[in-house]
Amino acid sequence: MKERPMISVIIPVYNEESYVSDLIKSIKQQTYKNYEVIAVDSSTDDTPKLLKKFGVTMIRIPKTNVSAARNAGIKRAKGDILALIDADYILQKNLFNSVVKCLADPKNEKVVCIEPRPKLNLKDLKRRDIIKFKLLNELIYMYKRVSFFTLVPAAYGCDFCRTYAVNKAGLFNEEIDVAEDKEFFSRLRKQGKFKMIKDHTRMSYRRHSKEGAIKTGFIYFFATVSALFTKRFKFKFKSIRRKSK
Repeated sequence: MKERPMISVIIPVYNEESYVSDLIKSIKQQTYKNYEVIAVDSSTDDTPKLLKKFGVTMIRIPKTNVSAARNAGIKRAKGDILALIDADYILQKNLFNSVVKCLADPKNEKVVCIEPRPKLNLKDLKRRDIIKFKLLNELIYMYKRVSFFTLVPAAYGCDFCRTYAVNKAGLFNEEIDVAEDKEFFSRLRKQGKFKMIKDHTRMSYRRHSKEGAIKTGFIYFFATVSALFTKRFKFKFKSIRRKSK
């Protein structure tokens, strides 16, 4: 690792004007400043104007799927670390610094992917659902930690990967719409270890809240099985977004 490696933040964006500003603000507040932000956009709303206002590098692509968007960002990235972050996440301000320190530690030489601890973004939850989703989040947290010791790590949403390892593992499979991360990270896992750090990121449970946690979980389970065994899965979730300000 370089003394101050560059982090390339890659954000797939499709009509996320009511979410992505929270993420980018949290990136701008990072204490570690050697980073670039690449938003891969296929929006039809005012998201491109918002991204331009924040001064991020923007790649426009036709709407395909999140795999194609991430691949476009990876190909453009210059960093030693690839931060694959969904548009509806919010980062703790010391996260980048913690990731760099962790990867620079000699005892973590074999670690190829780091993920922060997931926490709730309460903005998209009804008050009556907060306790339920706090319990769900704790279950997901424990499941993730255990899975990082297996060949199929449950990494998704906000992951920091060594660029050289991603180059060896190969890009995302663009034939997979849902659970593309499971297939990708199962290949990356062959290049080294996964690790979760105590620093957190806040994630949205908007789809689980709107469609129901059981229904959403079933879709992800079926998609994961298909992605891992057939390397193909086509499914389009309904658009679920909060109203723009």
